[in-house]
Amino acid sequence: MPRALPDPVTGLLLDLDGTLVDTEHLHFETAIAVLARQGVRLSAHDLLPYVGWAELPFWQDLKRRHGLRPPAGDLLQERADAYVSLMQGRRIEPLPGVRELLEWASARALPMAVASSSPRALIAASLEAAGLRDLIQVWRSGHEDAARGKPEPDVYHAAAAAVGAEARFCVALEDSPTGARAARASGAFTIAMPCPSHPAPPAALDAADLLLADAAQALEFLRARARLAPPKTSGTTSPKRST
Repeated sequence: MPRALPDPVTGLLLDLDGTLVDTEHLHFETAIAVLARQGVRLSAHDLLPYVGWAELPFWQDLKRRHGLRPPAGDLLQERADAYVSLMQGRRIEPLPGVRELLEWASARALPMAVASSSPRALIAASLEAAGLRDLIQVWRSGHEDAARGKPEPDVYHAAAAAVGAEARFCVALEDSPTGARAARASGAFTIAMPCPSHPAPPAALDAADLLLADAAQALEFLRARARLAPPKTSGTTSPKRST
């Protein structure tokens, strides 16, 4: 059953791939290349069910299904290195309404953190390529900063704590069924926004409290409905930046 918005809202927790930036095709591209070097031929369509998965379980499942010989951690690192290399010098556009939403939150001193399944190096590379690192300086990884990946809520709790909030007083934005389940399980008010390039069916996003088209609609909703907590004073703990 949909829940009411927290009153006040004390934080904004953001999935990255498919929510802020449409980079899933680049994740697919690099994963497919790693698999091809192991003699496994898969397509992006074959990898769609894994959208939103934490990185290590993703490779563990592929290793089990396809009899891959290298350790899952080695395959993970090979893909991470390939993705970071691919993103160097690349420029990508944030999804519609994303920059406006982040600027609105920043102007109101609403704490923000990315809660992504990707390793930290990939998060940093994607934010840099999208020109968003000036607006989002805190992120937590479901691979390195959480005991369990999505659909478990751990990374959302970690992201909320990183900005001095509790997830149950935050709003979370997600695009995948796996991510929506993770955000909702954390207690955050969860807005689902299907990624334009690979939208999940609405029924698959039923864990979310609200289904919207994009970040522009999310901004419109928050402007109209959310009461934000007053900015923290200088004597309070500041958000822990990611490096």
